[in-house]
Amino acid sequence: MTRVKLPPAKAWAERDITDWNVTSFTEYLRDRHTELYGIAYVPGRGGWRMEQGVIKRVVGEHGTEVVRKFIDGCFREYVPKAEYPGLNFTFMYTYMRDRVLPKVLAEVRREAMRGQAEVSVMSAEEIAGWL
Repeated sequence: MTRVKLPPAKAWAERDITDWNVTSFTEYLRDRHTELYGIAYVPGRGGWRMEQGVIKRVVGEHGTEVVRKFIDGCFREYVPKAEYPGLNFTFMYTYMRDRVLPKVLAEVRREAMRGQAEVSVMSAEEIAGWL
């Protein structure tokens, strides 16, 4: 069986979200930050190493899809200020986690339940068989 070669980790848009790693998230943060705020992305106070460590830990706890939704939620809710014209993942996780992450987890849970409900819906033939 041949292994499918993934696009480079920095090419986050070319990868399925399930194949994202810390590098993919870092590039996604940089690209979205520049797109939304028009300024370069700057990692948190601890620098790149700390920022990527936090991303890795959160991905390990919640998975790639939740982390992507969390980042998107933080970007949606953040209002830039003169003294803080942008944000980074360390800021998101430290100051926005309590407000944004529960919403994301609830959304993911609802989506999973909705998908489960669609799978368990009986067809007309199955219903007729019960009658």
